[in-house]
Amino acid sequence: MAEGKIVVSDGEYQLLKKIREKGFREGPLKKAAEILEVPESTLASLAELLASKNIALVETRKTKRYKLTDKGVEALQRGLPEEELLSLLERHGGSVPVTEASRVLGSQRLAAAMRGLAGLVRVIEQSGIKRVKLAGDANEAKKRIERRKRVLTDVAEGRQPSDQEALSELLKRRLIAEEELREKWIKVLLDPHKILDNIVVGVGKITASMLSDGSWAKVQLAKYNIAAEPPRVYPARLHFLQVFIEEIRDIMKEMGFIEVKGPLIELELFNFDLLFQAQDHPAREIHDTLRPDLPPATLDERIAEIAARASEVHRRGWGYAWSSDIARRRVMRSQMTSVSARVLSGVIHGKPPEKPMRYFTIGRVFRRDPADARHLPEFHQLDGIEGWGGYTFRDLLGTLKEFAERVGLEIKFKPAYFPFTEPSVEGYARLPNGQWIELFGAGLFRPEVLEMAGIDYPVGAWGMGIERLAAAYYGITDIRELYTRDVVKLKSFKEYL
Repeated sequence: MAEGKIVVSDGEYQLLKKIREKGFREGPLKKAAEILEVPESTLASLAELLASKNIALVETRKTKRYKLTDKGVEALQRGLPEEELLSLLERHGGSVPVTEASRVLGSQRLAAAMRGLAGLVRVIEQSGIKRVKLAGDANEAKKRIERRKRVLTDVAEGRQPSDQEALSELLKRRLIAEEELREKWIKVLLDPHKILDNIVVGVGKITASMLSDGSWAKVQLAKYNIAAEPPRVYPARLHFLQVFIEEIRDIMKEMGFIEVKGPLIELELFNFDLLFQAQDHPAREIHDTLRPDLPPATLDERIAEIAARASEVHRRGWGYAWSSDIARRRVMRSQMTSVSARVLSGVIHGKPPEKPMRYFTIGRVFRRDPADARHLPEFHQLDGIEGWGGYTFRDLLGTLKEFAERVGLEIKFKPAYFPFTEPSVEGYARLPNGQWIELFGAGLFRPEVLEMAGIDYPVGAWGMGIERLAAAYYGITDIRELYTRDVVKLKSFKEYL
C-alpha cells in the first residue's frame, strides 16, 4: 500500500463519493444533507470523522434571524401607524384636529405615527384647537413608509432585509425581533473532484469476495492496538439493599423461622391495641402515625372476638373504657410487630400457633420521622417471634446472638423498656469506626399481650430496622447512603454476605 494514503471507513468513502459527484464544497448541515441525499444524523457523525482526518471542517456558526412581533404582524395587516396618519391627513387637506386623529388611530398608535413621521409632521395650535399638520413632503413620507413595509414583508416571508436603516428603526419600535441561531456548518477542505485521489478504505478483514473481484488491492487492513483495554460493561443487577434483604430472609429460614406477611394498611387493633398500647398513647397521634383517607374497618366475627378480649384486658390493665371505633381506624403500619400480632391471634393461619413456633416477617413500615443519619420516614423492618413451653429470656438472647453471628456483627445488649415486652433489651452493633448503633428492641411479650392473643406459653419477640442492620454490615454511619443515586458509590458496596 502506498505511503501517505488517508484511511477511511466504508461509510466515509461512500460520503466522499457523493461529495465528488455533487461537487459539494460547503454549507449548513441541513442543506448539505439535502444536497448529498444523506440523512442529517448520518452526515453529522460522518462529517466529524472526516474532520478528524483533515478532510473536512465542521464548525458551529452563529447567524441572525428576524421575525415579526405581534405588533409587527398587526402593522403588516392593518398598516403602519404613520401610514394610517398620512392617509388621514391627505383626506383632510394636510391638517386634522388632534382629537380627531386620536379618535381614528387611538392615542398609542397616534403617538407611534408621530414618531414614525418625525420631522414631517408637527402639532400646531390654530384658533385654540391643536391640530396635526403635515409639515414636510408627502412623497418623502410615503418613501419612508414604503421602505419599512418592504422590510416587514421580507421578514414575514423569511428573507434577510437589506435596508439596515429601516430594519434598525423597526427593531427599536419592537415590530421586529432579532434571534441568534447556532447552525452546524460543513466545509470540504479538499478539491471535491480530486477528493478520492488519496483515499483508501480500511477494513477489518479480507473476505472471499474481495479476493475474487480484486478489490482487496484497494483496501487497507485496520491496525489494532493490542494493548488497548476492552470497554467496561456494567450488566444490570439487583440493588445491593434488596440483595441484603434476601440474604437476611435466607438466614432466618436457615434458623428454622417461617416467613409471614401482613397488610401495609393496618387496623389500630393490631398495630397498637393487641400490643397493649393504650388508646390515648401519644404514638397514636397524627403527628406520629400516618393515616390513609379511608373509613374505619368492619370487623368480622373472628376479629370481633379478638377485639372483645382486647377490650377486657385494656379495661382491666389501663382502667378506661376501651373504644372499638379507635381500634377499627386504619393506619399505615408503623411496626412489623402488627404482623406478629396477627400471627399470635390466629388471624393469618385461622388459629393461634401451636408450640413450638418460630415466625418472622420483613416489610416496609411508615412513621412521621424526619430523614437524618439514623431515621427515615419509610424503611424496612425485620420482626421475629418464637416460643414454646419453658421458653426463657435466655433463649431469646441466644437467638439474637446467633443471628448477629450469622450476619457477621458484634452486638451487645442493654436493659430497656417497651410497652408490650417485659423484660426488654436493646441491641447495639459495633460499626467499623468503633461507634455503636442501636439495632433492635427485644423482650418477652407481656402477659396482657398473650392473653389478648389467646396464647398460654411464653413468647419472645424482637424488631430491627433493616437499614440500620445494613448500615452496620456495610460500615456506614448515615443510612441515607443506602438510597444514594451516586452510581459510583452504589458500585462500591459489597453485594453479598
